[in-house]
Amino acid sequence: HVYERKLAAWRPLKPVPLPEEKPAPFKIGAMELPMVTYEGRYEAGVQRLAQLLQGHYGEGLFPVVAVGETGDALGYGRDILTALEQAGCDGFYFAHASGESFKRPDAYGKHELLAALASAKSAGRRAVVLAVGGGVNGNAMGMIAALTGADFIEVPTTLMHYNDATTSAKKAFSLVVNGEILSKNILGTFYLPQLVFCISEVFLTLSPCSVHAAVGEAAKTMSMLGKADSAVGQQDFHNILGASEFASDFTRIIRNTAGFEQL
Repeated sequence: HVYERKLAAWRPLKPVPLPEEKPAPFKIGAMELPMVTYEGRYEAGVQRLAQLLQGHYGEGLFPVVAVGETGDALGYGRDILTALEQAGCDGFYFAHASGESFKRPDAYGKHELLAALASAKSAGRRAVVLAVGGGVNGNAMGMIAALTGADFIEVPTTLMHYNDATTSAKKAFSLVVNGEILSKNILGTFYLPQLVFCISEVFLTLSPCSVHAAVGEAAKTMSMLGKADSAVGQQDFHNILGASEFASDFTRIIRNTAGFEQL
């Protein structure tokens, strides 16, 4: 049997930036991924996100806030859901295990989560999955959103999530057996978020190893994009608009940041 369903139009949020916000649009082909960095106070950023979502989706919004163990302990996920509830949008809170070895269907496809999404859809509400946390959280919850037909919002709390997981468009599970990753991202889809909203103050809680991992990932990415203005690069990265600008910016950072080589 062949199952077919017409895809709904992608409706990204395109907020008019406040003075505290720095838009960082990333283009995938002709589609511009709306990425916003909120550089004001954390509490104000949480309220701003809640206002944007309530204003975009209205009273029918059913937020599903998903957060890993670290983000849950720090209160990031609960703060966002509380702000949305205060705006009149009750939802569902989903805390899950953290780490690459838990990037698998049984860790995220929990009955209570799927039941909450199904109930909201049956009631005619707009289910919106908010992935609050690191890259694994964004990848796996994006997969859940894609499989359930929910809208998707990413709220990165790590540099790796903001730099890598949001811009790849790829959402996936890995093949993990007895805690060992046998094949990474083997089951996946391409599913764009309606908004990437990052509150920069959350980066103050990052560990040094997380920062170093993000710098390494960024260096790898910019190394590839650095040849985007060459004939070979234009062939390899023809669908990434502005790649040479990204590369030149990163080169300038390396030249002007003391101690970068120690990282």
